[in-house]
Amino acid sequence: MFKKLHYLLFVIPVITFAQQKVTHKVDKMKGEDIVCPGRFVDEPSFNDMPEEVKIALNNRKARPSGVQKATFIVNYVGFPENAKAAFQRAVDIWAELLSTPVPIRVTAYWQDLGQNVLGAANTNDYFRNFPGAKEPNTYYPLALAEKLAGKELNSLNEDDIFCRFNSKVPWYYGTAETVPLGNFDFTSIVLHELGHGLGFSASMRVSGQQGSYGFGTRSNSIYDKFLITGDNKVLVDTLTFKNPSNPLRNALVSEDLFWIGPNTTFPAKEDKVLMYAPNPYQGGSSISHLDDVKYGGGKTNSLMTPTASLREKNLNPGPLVLKMMKDMGWKSTSISHEPIKDFNVASKVKFSTNIYSDTTLVPNSAVMVYVLNDAAASQAKTVELTRVGTTTEYVAEVTLPANTSLVEYYFEVKDNFGTKNTAPGKAGFEAANFVYSFDVGKKDAFGPVLEHFQPTILTSSSPVSLVANIQDDFEDGIKEAVLTYSVNGAPQPPVNLKKYNVATDNKVFSQGRADKDAYFAEDAIKNLKTGDVVKYKITSTDAAGNKTTIPTYYAGTAQNDTPVETQYEFVITSIQNTSKTEYVSNFDDANSDFAMLGFSITQPDGFQSKGLHSSHPYTNGYGLLDPVTKLPFMQFDKSEIAFLRVPIKLTGDAPEIIFDEVVLVEPGDVGARFGTSSFYDYVVVEASFDGVEWLPIQNGYDSAIETTWKDLYEKNFSSGTAGNSTSKGTQAISKRRTIPLYGLNLDQSDNGQTILLRFRMFADQWTNGWGWSIDNLYIQKAVPVITANEPKTEQGLKLSPNPASRSIRLEMPISGPQTLNVEVFSIQAGKVFEEKVNATGTTFIHDLSTGSYATGVYMIRVSGKDGHTVKRFVKQ
Repeated sequence: MFKKLHYLLFVIPVITFAQQKVTHKVDKMKGEDIVCPGRFVDEPSFNDMPEEVKIALNNRKARPSGVQKATFIVNYVGFPENAKAAFQRAVDIWAELLSTPVPIRVTAYWQDLGQNVLGAANTNDYFRNFPGAKEPNTYYPLALAEKLAGKELNSLNEDDIFCRFNSKVPWYYGTAETVPLGNFDFTSIVLHELGHGLGFSASMRVSGQQGSYGFGTRSNSIYDKFLITGDNKVLVDTLTFKNPSNPLRNALVSEDLFWIGPNTTFPAKEDKVLMYAPNPYQGGSSISHLDDVKYGGGKTNSLMTPTASLREKNLNPGPLVLKMMKDMGWKSTSISHEPIKDFNVASKVKFSTNIYSDTTLVPNSAVMVYVLNDAAASQAKTVELTRVGTTTEYVAEVTLPANTSLVEYYFEVKDNFGTKNTAPGKAGFEAANFVYSFDVGKKDAFGPVLEHFQPTILTSSSPVSLVANIQDDFEDGIKEAVLTYSVNGAPQPPVNLKKYNVATDNKVFSQGRADKDAYFAEDAIKNLKTGDVVKYKITSTDAAGNKTTIPTYYAGTAQNDTPVETQYEFVITSIQNTSKTEYVSNFDDANSDFAMLGFSITQPDGFQSKGLHSSHPYTNGYGLLDPVTKLPFMQFDKSEIAFLRVPIKLTGDAPEIIFDEVVLVEPGDVGARFGTSSFYDYVVVEASFDGVEWLPIQNGYDSAIETTWKDLYEKNFSSGTAGNSTSKGTQAISKRRTIPLYGLNLDQSDNGQTILLRFRMFADQWTNGWGWSIDNLYIQKAVPVITANEPKTEQGLKLSPNPASRSIRLEMPISGPQTLNVEVFSIQAGKVFEEKVNATGTTFIHDLSTGSYATGVYMIRVSGKDGHTVKRFVKQ
């Protein structure tokens, strides 16, 4: 049996066993900013743009016949006009070097990014398993994914690349070859940041002693695929480097990391493409740049090194970078095909695909290869594809024998790059290859699958619109989709969802590739007011009469249970008009400052006063199994939220959120990191500038963060293969939590701005517990008394020298021998270093290397059994 690409399966990691079925469900993930500092040293240099670009820009008609240049659409936010003109010059260079039929949308922000940072950028999303993907289960940056797919994959309202530029930097916006004294060339930096957004960006990360990739998933990006150690070990080879693992971390800080691809293979090690892999790891910079020593300082390939100097002007990505971009697929051929679904009856089937190429195709090489009824590979038949006019569409019609029950197929074409291209990627009828397939003549016995993202706490009483993406496993498709809902417990008339038409319906609802599956109801739920609670579900029926309702959840304690139907819930609230610099509450008095979903202000047994409590116990997450495969189609998750309606104005050098808590939620696997699938349930405090996009102030955590909580959580369990913890929280096990507001995702450049805060508890599909309690909340306000049984925070940390150059000494009194956790945060790049240090005696002394740190402001946090302390230092 061949590897079958199921059209509607949940994500399964690629494993190199024979017969392993893999997903063909398109999914995406968010990446992280690549942050680029400046070197404030005059090092004048000039690299002119490639000659073919100069010719093309001087004469647009000089472009070779058949090559479609890239089109960029830029949305400027806060930009001065002279900066826009310099930005456009960088856009014009990339537009002549790359080719894509899909416009590349860029949003560029003009902001104060703090000391030393020139700019930051990344792709808006990474996509995998999209039509045209050349590697299965591999994440591609959005602009490249859309090029290979030949179509929009995200909404027309969303950008493909986002980038930020420091408004406080001395920029030169002109066109002269010599940059004036004391200035950075803006066009060069834009060219660099756009390079990151186009895909020059790794998902490789280091946290403590662990290296990982995939931003919390198990799949690498296309960039990661080409990374290799000096002794020729491939970083994404899981037989060599587990993800995550300490050996992977060691490779990522080895200063001996290279890029090898089909266009970048060099026999001698000194000629290989050397990547920037310093020790210690530089968050937001390591691995996503070329080595600074080998290529920097204005050399031919210096554009994509980690730092730029004053007066350095570079209008050329460099030959190595262009070859690396070609390795990733920016110059290639792709076959973009929407897999055929099952048929009740079929005698003649039309196979259609689109072929996009940056070169010409070998005549008569575009073919479809197929077998019937699980026949052997030797029985495969080949049909030549016919091009439809001068379009990119290629078709073949096949008359199926009457006894046909299964068709397995793939596409193939050869191009004049000398490459054989297939769809799906790595296609073939051998055991380790992949094929598309569909069934013929079987009964449609299963309902559709639905994907929907529920609202939670809405800060406006405007009518609420809902969208669901609905697919069926048969070509006959969907009959209807219906919304059933209530407001404050009162049932309302059902609402039919309409099939979305991108040509005639509101473009606000466009999702790109998902438009073909979208059903929506604009302004479906009206006349809402602050305090209203809405509960709803969506039911879809296919052409054969099979129904599916979302959401569902595991109500029992066995993993082989069938999830049962339930309802989504959201709340309408408003934000208070006046912001505060301080906020304090012990929750004993009446409190309307919080909008709550799942949370309540109550006093459970075992507590001496009221507090902010999640539901006790909390329920498992909401999602959907694929009716056909019985694997999760829509991930099971649910959040309970307490949203502070009072805006907080950031102030002070080290503002904090302090509260007492009990956390009895399911711990993740040993060593699991927040954001990965093995972290399971968690609690987190999040901040937002707009109430729409929320970011964790600090990593989420679970019961494992405190031994007392973990032991109690694991002490009492119900029966079943997915039993629940029955232990209950009490005030006696309350602990003090202090979270610096300048943590992972906020920094001092936000000082004076107003933010919103919320407490969120996340649950996955199985195994729940008592939940979360919060009391004695202090925001940017000192705590007058100790109300929990946690030791007082130690404030005796001394740093010297400060400012630091090559190293900095940490010294502070401690109560006795203990293990201390030392973390270093960059104001711009988040956490850049973490280690455990065994301290002896009553004085902790530790020397920390800072020689490889970029110039700027950092924060050191030392945590131990005595509490924690946070101090700032400057790297000069």
